[in-house]
This record gives sequence, C-alpha cells and structure tokens, in this order.
Amino acid sequence: MGRSPRADALVLAIVVLAGCTSDPSPTPAATTALPTPSPSLASGEPLPSPAAGGAYLALGDSITFGIGVARPQRNGYVARVADALSGPSADPRVGASRVFAVPGETAAGFLDRRLDDVVRAIEELGPRVELVTIGLGANEILRARRDPACVADRASEACRAVLAAATEVAASSLDAVVTGVQSALEAAGSDATVLLLAYYNPDLDPLAVASVAGSDGLTGCDPLEERPGLNDRIACIAAERSVRLVDLYEAFLGREEELTRFGSGDVHPNAAGYQVIADTILDMLPIGGA
Repeated sequence: MGRSPRADALVLAIVVLAGCTSDPSPTPAATTALPTPSPSLASGEPLPSPAAGGAYLALGDSITFGIGVARPQRNGYVARVADALSGPSADPRVGASRVFAVPGETAAGFLDRRLDDVVRAIEELGPRVELVTIGLGANEILRARRDPACVADRASEACRAVLAAATEVAASSLDAVVTGVQSALEAAGSDATVLLLAYYNPDLDPLAVASVAGSDGLTGCDPLEERPGLNDRIACIAAERSVRLVDLYEAFLGREEELTRFGSGDVHPNAAGYQVIADTILDMLPIGGA
C-alpha cells in the first residue's frame, strides 16, 4: 500500500521518553547537531552533602536529555523533578542531579558505553543517591521500523520478526542496565528508589502502536499476550527486578498532539509534555502521591 510523504516521515517517529540514539525519534539533523554530553551535574552545583539533600541520577536517551524544549537542562523533566524534590519537606529530598543521557542512545549502547559511568557515580555518592530514573529502549524500535522489511511492508511477518528481535535486544540490555544499577546501589549502601519509564507513543499508526504497546494496546506484563510491545517488556523487567513502573503511555494516551511536537514531525514532548512526565514520576513518590 502506498504512503504519502508525510507517512514516510512518520516512520521516523516513535515512542517517547528520553534521549537515546534513536529514541522517540529525534531526527538525524537534531541528533547530529547536538554535542554528545558527558555525565555531569545538570545544575552545575557541587556534589550534595547529606544536609543539602541526596542525589538524583537520570539515565536515558533524548527524552531524558530534554530534546524538544529550549534549555533542556532547565525545562526537561529531570530538572522539573529535581526542583519539586528540592524543598526541605520533600521525600525523597534531592540536592543535586546527574544526567546520563545522550540523544539517539540505545539501551544496548548505554549498557556498553555509559553504565560504567553510572556505577562510578553511585560509588562516589554512596548512600546519598535517593532516586534513579531509567528510560531506554525506544531507539532500538525506531531503527527496526526503518528496516527495509518494514519499509517494504509494515504488516508483513518479516517486519514483525525484525521488530521482535529489536524488542528482545532492547529488553535484555535494559534489564542488564537495571541489574547493574541495583548491584551498584546495594554495594554503595543506597536504598534509592528506582523508577523504570514505559514510553508514550505519539504516532497512532498501527505498527507504531503495536511496537510500543503490543497487540492488546496496553502496558503490562502479560505472559499470554501474543505480540508484546516494548512497554510490555519494560513492565516485566520492572516486576522481575522489583522496581516501580512509570506508565507514560497511559499518561499521554488521548493527549498525544497536545503533549508532543508530533504535529510538526517531532516525536519529543513539548513543555507541557515534559511537565506531565515529571508529574507522573512524582506521583510515584511520597511527595507526589500516596
């Protein structure tokens, strides 16, 4: 079946959540125009002392980096979460944040290139680490959707096989990242809360929905689901590793145009979308919810 130029452009758009190599679709121009940031304190402040509050580590791709808004280190979801947790009555209380996020990064790439930096930061900060958020995996799926098998026929079994293989790589790599972080936290004496982000999906094309939410269109770890999507695999990792799942798919559902830049060809959140991500994360914490 033929596609319009706009439909071809939408093949580049995918899920959401943070700033990896091919994450919720930073365009190639946006990715190459950005310098590769090294892990650093997002606020530029010194390492926190116990009196000033703990540390928040944010791991991810372009969404964690904050692509889609001006001054992402101030207007992305990481800064919004850190600001909300900076008050004296916040629980957990955060005095500084470190961002380990590179636009276009895959879960496999993060595991190979960046996890060691995260482990070193945890060793340095020790029990001061109070919160860790992890949002990875979308870029494996985006690349799979560009595979020739999917470009030729998005409904074909060949395309489905490509997507299934990419989902497996993303999930296994993400699982290794989570376990690596948990091991480092335990060794450092930190009981930090670890939150795993499931992606929103701004593209309502059937292939996009299926690759993110699976055959049932829901985020959940259902062993009976015929074709689980990326978010289903993320939900299973959260359950198996006893970490909390942040369901951004549900948070954005029905509001995709309002909360993203997808109408202009960019899958990343806008300012309102980043606020929703921050609020959804905070709702998982004592300060933000029950």
